[in-house]
Amino acid sequence: MNLIAFPLKHENPFPIKVKVGDPEKINDKTMILCTGTGSKGAEVLGSALSNYPEIERVIEFGSAATVSKGEIGSIYECTLFLSFEGVVLATAGRITKLPVTAVTGSDELYNGEGLDWASHISFPLIYTQESLIFRNVATEFRKDFTSIRIVTDDGTGDIRSQVTFHINNSKKKISTIFQKIKETD
Repeated sequence: MNLIAFPLKHENPFPIKVKVGDPEKINDKTMILCTGTGSKGAEVLGSALSNYPEIERVIEFGSAATVSKGEIGSIYECTLFLSFEGVVLATAGRITKLPVTAVTGSDELYNGEGLDWASHISFPLIYTQESLIFRNVATEFRKDFTSIRIVTDDGTGDIRSQVTFHINNSKKKISTIFQKIKETD
């Protein structure tokens, strides 16, 4: 069973109403879960993994801010997980043919501040509040973890409207990505 987890209701890649913290089964192979953001979202994810041991893979989806080289509107698969200081914490295999990116972040919302070490990475670096801790939770429960993120902003301006615009503008593409994942499982 796959669990597709996303932090915010408007990031839901499926035409199904969700409530934060309540997993919804969308078919025999997939559940979706709106977690909430940051550490609180990680607690919700942990509770779902505890309550549904049949979950084998967590696929995290949501918006991200570009720190370096990420194209706004592009969708990436995160394969390199870096601390906020730029130290490699983990790597991940791929399950899509999406372009790859490195991801960093913390519980704080990214405000566009540059990270000195970001320019030394040869591929895009994005920032999320969840990817690192969601990966840790999935690993704790011995679940496979994949992170797919759409770059919606650079941490400046009206972030909420930018996120909404890019998520809505990419719904068909996002739906196709998740359909292909379901077909390969």
